[in-house]
Amino acid sequence: MTITATARDAATRARALAYVLLSRTPLHPAQDVLTQMVEHLDTAAVAFETDEAPVMDGVTVTNTTPIEAGIALMQCMALAEDNPRAGIADQVFCYVTAPIGRRPVELPQLNPVSTQLARQEGRLRAQIALVTHDLDTSSTADETTRIAYLAVLVDLHRNFVRLAASVEVDNARPCNRR
Repeated sequence: MTITATARDAATRARALAYVLLSRTPLHPAQDVLTQMVEHLDTAAVAFETDEAPVMDGVTVTNTTPIEAGIALMQCMALAEDNPRAGIADQVFCYVTAPIGRRPVELPQLNPVSTQLARQEGRLRAQIALVTHDLDTSSTADETTRIAYLAVLVDLHRNFVRLAASVEVDNARPCNRR
């Protein structure tokens, strides 16, 4: 059975993120949504650990996500987008497949008119980049550290979503229109 290192990495990230969400579930107003996300993350983790990587011309392909895992993560993203009260940004689920796709999680450009909001955006982008780097260089065996990094990323992305909403309101003010 050929389970790649990137798939094992994705499985540990899915389980760590599920733990983060599960720890936030008690007394949360969107408890049911978080519970559904945890279930989908568990499904993704199992798929990463059990679905064999495709082999083409004798070479194992390491940059593919199992279909079941991809569907489970897409369902998490849809739940996040449809339920803003959950406080989970949909981009957070991209950290699970980051080792497979080898692409950074992309954040939208906010283009704030206000210098204060621009500074906040810069700080948040820098913090997200630093924590992402630490997550990417962390050992798959160090589950506690990965949980901590993902918990911080969940909070930073929630703050980014809030900042995006503030920028939209601020940029729409008549005195700030270009």
